[in-house]
Amino acid sequence: MNSRYELNKFINRLVKNQNMTSTPYLQDMYSKRDYYHFLYDVLLIMKQFPHASLATIRIKLLEQSGLKELIQSFVHDKALTPGLLLDFGTEKLRDTIICGNAQEVPDTKALSHDTIFDLASTSKLFTCIGILKLQEMGLIDLFAPVSSYVPSFPYLDDVTIYDLLKFRVKVQTDKRIDQAKTIEEAHQILYTSKPSSNQHFHNAYTDMGAMILRVLIESITNIPFTEFVKTTILDIAGMEDTHLNVPEDKISRVANENYSKIVNQYGQVITHFYDTPGTPHDAKTKAIGASMGIAPGHAGYFSTSKDMIKLGNALINGTIINKDSVLSISDNAAGYNDNGSFTTFYGSLVYLKQPDSNNIYLPLSGKSFISPGFAGTTLCVDPINKLNIFIGANRLHNRIYQIHPSFKHRIITKENGRKVFLLPDNSEVTVTDSFTIDRTHLLKKAIQLSIQYQFLESIYPRKKEMHLVRELN
Repeated sequence: MNSRYELNKFINRLVKNQNMTSTPYLQDMYSKRDYYHFLYDVLLIMKQFPHASLATIRIKLLEQSGLKELIQSFVHDKALTPGLLLDFGTEKLRDTIICGNAQEVPDTKALSHDTIFDLASTSKLFTCIGILKLQEMGLIDLFAPVSSYVPSFPYLDDVTIYDLLKFRVKVQTDKRIDQAKTIEEAHQILYTSKPSSNQHFHNAYTDMGAMILRVLIESITNIPFTEFVKTTILDIAGMEDTHLNVPEDKISRVANENYSKIVNQYGQVITHFYDTPGTPHDAKTKAIGASMGIAPGHAGYFSTSKDMIKLGNALINGTIINKDSVLSISDNAAGYNDNGSFTTFYGSLVYLKQPDSNNIYLPLSGKSFISPGFAGTTLCVDPINKLNIFIGANRLHNRIYQIHPSFKHRIITKENGRKVFLLPDNSEVTVTDSFTIDRTHLLKKAIQLSIQYQFLESIYPRKKEMHLVRELN
């Protein structure tokens, strides 16, 4: 076999796939030279170890990638999260790397392969899939007004399902949902949703669209959203560890998000003590009635790495919704070039590759999408290159995640890159404000390794799955 020929053919396919988008700004992010830069390492290792097995080459690729060191720095040096789980690779060659703790205080508890994470906004993917499923069944028209299906939203007669699915319209309510005193009041506030008077905005991301679409799904199907998700998504994908309310016998496996902290306008560090394991961190989720089994549509679900990888595979294989629907998730209808400054590019309740994202470009196809959650999770699905990556973390546990602008001058960066907030008594509390950017670096490295594994598979075809689990100190 001519390995260089195979490499060039492989790279040509990757370049072709990355440009499978109707949005020019999302094309040509990676050149052939860029792909060659990290894929040629595969040939170098094969040359250096001519008699090595596929497993050995794969391990050496991981060792020289620097990914393990990146994760250890993320968890231990920068302390951006107590623990992190990264599951990446191909359908046949997968790695799971586990580092750190599911809980720091009051007692330490190590992260494990079956840890259950608060998905937060990664839950939006369930709402996206639900809407596309109803479209496939012919039960909704994406371009029809929301109010035509749910009269309870009288101010959305000029807002379509598509507008909300693609973050095309900024929606607001009369009052904050998370300040409602009852579940009924929270829903009454939601029904006041209306287009904002200011539609000129740089970042269209909102929870409101997904919350409204959850109500629409329930109105069309006449069943609770949780039941709809279970029968049309979880059961089909074989997801047995995904719950709105985590069963009592599984609570011990939930990564702790409690003791999260903010710095208020007076410079005081306020600690939250009510986000006990199994309780969603998101305040709107609680107000809508998650504890009573009411899913809000934008957050609230808990799941494991194994289940989320099953979800990604089911989307790639077209077993939950058809492949055309899966590919439509990545259609951009919101991101654009605003006088030389790019707005955020979105798909159907998900993020897309960004043309100007701190120069961290991801080597994904034009049909890929990313579903991140504020509590620390990320699911990345590339249905064309058939890549499926999950990051689980509990970034809010025992960390400051929000600081009033007047007191950001108290943030100090240590020599190891760790950021802390300096209190008046000179004690320190860890800050996680760089979590998102550093997570993107991890994701990029995991994607590159996954593509290297794919190239290996093209040289060493195999039928059996090889899944390696590594625990880092």
